[in-house]
Amino acid sequence: MPVGEEGLGEYARDQLDAALRDRRLERGHGAMIDDFGLAVEEIERTRAMSQIGLVEIRAAYERAKSNFDPRNNDDKHEYELQALRQRAELATAELDRDCPALNAQALIGLNSALDALVEYLTPAVLDLPFQALMKRTEEEIPEVVEHLTPEIRKRLIEKTRELLEIKAPKSLRGKGAARYERRLEAVGLDAPEDRPIPADLNQALIEFGVIRDCLIHRAGRIDGKALQLAPSLSGRYSEGDLIRLVGEDYRTYSAAIRCYGAEVISRWFTKWPGLSDPDGPPDLEHWRGCHLIGA
Repeated sequence: MPVGEEGLGEYARDQLDAALRDRRLERGHGAMIDDFGLAVEEIERTRAMSQIGLVEIRAAYERAKSNFDPRNNDDKHEYELQALRQRAELATAELDRDCPALNAQALIGLNSALDALVEYLTPAVLDLPFQALMKRTEEEIPEVVEHLTPEIRKRLIEKTRELLEIKAPKSLRGKGAARYERRLEAVGLDAPEDRPIPADLNQALIEFGVIRDCLIHRAGRIDGKALQLAPSLSGRYSEGDLIRLVGEDYRTYSAAIRCYGAEVISRWFTKWPGLSDPDGPPDLEHWRGCHLIGA
């Protein structure tokens, strides 16, 4: 395989392109499904590169040490080798602990992306009929286009909702799938009877929901409320324990978030005639396999 640009595989090329050019910077808010996918990719990519960087820092010291000859009395190289050794020790300590801070930060980001997906997708469902009506109006009466500014569009939609007494979806509250389903139900995107959310997937979402709260609001320590909301965590933590999320935790919770997000997106596609989910619905029963390969 050639070394260089021509040796990049399709996945590596896509990842490099995404790192160089973030589509979210080139458009406004509103593409919530694409935003979710790009956020997940960036979070996973950043975590993976951070881990690779730690491995490389450790390896850099070993390479430098093998080439160092103390008989040369080279103070500069000796100083540089000592600096590399200190960095290598820090990297080794982090890798030996299985990168708990990296895992926690990445999972908080993934959870935020899921929250945003559901929060912004639901009102968009309510707005779709009105957006379609305005698009048809523009096609049939072209002269109105210059008058339908974004602000006027927004006001028309709000007024139409008011006249039809269409209520805004419920806010995100609670833990687990219920946090999202109550809001999705308001716009007809709740779980179909033939695709219920598996109990163990719901449990994983509940667990990370309370862990997320403790990481952000309790300096990373489990409190009594968290153990009440997620009793399944009591086998691992007692009140006051410091949360340490290892690789296995990351694979479990990231898989749960990614799978549930894919399920919500799939419901969106199946709701509208003529649309089809390019990736198809996720395998809910085998949701644990939805983590990134190599995570």
